[in-house]
Amino acid sequence: MISTDSLSLYGAAVFATIMTATAAGHEVGDFLEQPDAAARGKQLPGRVGRRALHRHVAGLTVCQLVMTAGAVRATGLRVPVHAVLAGQAVNSVTHWIIDRGPLLRWYADFSGKRGFHDAAAGGVNGRMLMDQACHKGVLPVAAAVTALLARRAVRR
Repeated sequence: MISTDSLSLYGAAVFATIMTATAAGHEVGDFLEQPDAAARGKQLPGRVGRRALHRHVAGLTVCQLVMTAGAVRATGLRVPVHAVLAGQAVNSVTHWIIDRGPLLRWYADFSGKRGFHDAAAGGVNGRMLMDQACHKGVLPVAAAVTALLARRAVRR
């Protein structure tokens, strides 16, 4: 049986590794891999918007999984595939919801930040900054899901 201290250290290592890798994968997927057509089209209504968003989230997810696989391999951690996929599912689904737009606009209206949300002058794009804040706020949740599931699997 694994000691509580070892289990805690393993969970912390998994969390840190997954957090670092998915954050890097997020930056690559959101800014380097995302095609211009997806960036411009993902908030359009109907099928066209959903298709562009599916394309973007699929590319982002691949970037994050590649970074995660590399980080796990480099650290020598044994992280169960189901744990990685569960954390990535949290990240991918929330990324889709945030990027689609209505929820972020609702939040901007609800919190009195619609002016900031709509700012797009002088090199500032408020909607993008709010979008990134939401994505980066979800990353630790996704990493925690992965770490919790990995700890449970190791405990058995």
